[in-house]
Amino acid sequence: MRITSRSADGVTRLSLAGELDMSSTQLLHDQVTAALDGAHTRTLVIDAVELDFCDSSGIQALVVNHRRVTERGITFRLTNARGVTRRALQITGVLDALSGD
Repeated sequence: MRITSRSADGVTRLSLAGELDMSSTQLLHDQVTAALDGAHTRTLVIDAVELDFCDSSGIQALVVNHRRVTERGITFRLTNARGVTRRALQITGVLDALSGD
């Protein structure tokens, strides 16, 4: 998996590409930690437009990081989930909570 990070005006956007699975959840955790420790992030956006696959460990990582972020009073929003990733998030019942819908 590849994660790119951009920050501007209190919004940090982490763009995910590839597969979020057991082998890449630590990378997501590390990038979220960096976002929380970095600039004055008020909103953390996880952009999943290029995320091709997300297994149960990836879903768990998203949920755990959602909790970490919101406990700090920061808005968390998952955007652009599509295909099999979107379907997995819908089936598990977490898509609405993660996307802020």
